[in-house]
Amino acid sequence: MKRNSLTAKLLAATTLALLATAALVASLSYVVITHYPGVWLEADFVSSADEVADGLIFDAADRPIALKIHSGLTSAYAALHNDMLYRVVDPDGNVLLAADANAKALTPDDKPFDSTLTRFDLVRDGNLLHVATFPLDRPGPVYYLQLARSERFQQAMTGLESSTAHEAGLTATIMALLIFSAIVFYTLRRVLKPLHTASEAAARITPGNRHTRLSTDGMPSELVPLITALNQALERLSVGYEVQQEFLTTAAHELKTPLALMRGTVELGDSPDRTTLLADIDGMSRQVQQLLQLAECSESQNYTMAPTDMALVVADATAKLTRLATNAQVVMHTTLAPCVIQADRAALFILLRNLLENAVRFAPRGSAIEVALNAQGLSVRDHGVGIDPQDMPMVFRRYWRGSNPSGGGSGLGLAICKQIAHAHGWSISVHNADPGACFQIHFQQP
Repeated sequence: MKRNSLTAKLLAATTLALLATAALVASLSYVVITHYPGVWLEADFVSSADEVADGLIFDAADRPIALKIHSGLTSAYAALHNDMLYRVVDPDGNVLLAADANAKALTPDDKPFDSTLTRFDLVRDGNLLHVATFPLDRPGPVYYLQLARSERFQQAMTGLESSTAHEAGLTATIMALLIFSAIVFYTLRRVLKPLHTASEAAARITPGNRHTRLSTDGMPSELVPLITALNQALERLSVGYEVQQEFLTTAAHELKTPLALMRGTVELGDSPDRTTLLADIDGMSRQVQQLLQLAECSESQNYTMAPTDMALVVADATAKLTRLATNAQVVMHTTLAPCVIQADRAALFILLRNLLENAVRFAPRGSAIEVALNAQGLSVRDHGVGIDPQDMPMVFRRYWRGSNPSGGGSGLGLAICKQIAHAHGWSISVHNADPGACFQIHFQQP
């Protein structure tokens, strides 16, 4: 087995548990037998009483006439009549059945039989006897069963039980360990086989076959959640990989054209088209900035959520874009209600700025942009030509600029807005307001 193997650890743990259990049982048995002989004697009385009571045979008058028990115990009562005794007596102390002839009821100091005296000792012929009296639990006449064990018999059995228990316990423990270890090892190999198969399948997953998933067939139910979580992680990685590939491909395509135009302008040398060159540089700089923003807002760990006064963020964004609105000859009207939400302030500012820049870009000269905020959400509306209904599903797609874009732009601003909104658990939508378009963000705070 490999180092740090789960199979080895489980096998070692279960083996140690078995050893500890066997050692504890053996120790308790030894202590009880050697140091608490009364406990062992009481257990012997109870088990013997049950066996004798079950073996009694009664005649038609419901009187005990014989005892049918296994031959070993019958021979013991016959051979050890001074050390192992039993009596079946009636309430008056008359012996109805016994192993030895002319038997009398066992009583301390030759006193009359007393059925309430359930445990006592007596000395007979110099031999100390421990006596127990049990009522027979059966319908019909009342009878009592008396059992006796001598002190010397108990001492002999205690020594025999102790040595025998040690030998038998040691042998049984060794055999149990061998059998138990073999069974556990075989079971663990079978149980963990699907996990080994899954790990081999996972090792074969590469970018070329990233859609491969691990099977849960035959997997133990305790490991199914782990495999399912791993498959979900692989799915997220696959989606992220595809998004990154699409992102890189599209970014390269979008930057290729302005770079070619700039190269051509520079190669002209004495070209007076300095304004066009600067415009291309500004446009590409903005595109690179938005690419960075899109990459940053796509990762959830980049957000720092905290209680945020949305009205202050809206006021800050509108103030920063006042010059842009003035140059476009539009005004911004705000209707702000108190609203404190759990959000990332920097990301919210980017979202608002993109929505406002988009509104300024498409707003006619002399018109107004309306910004409204309340506890349910935020809306930004312009009074331009609106959006062609067939273009509505494409509005938030990356690099989409519309069928006839009039305001330039990189096609990333609204995609960034959607990414930020979804990262906060909100929804963003757009509809034509006749005139103009209205973008709405619906807060969905828990």
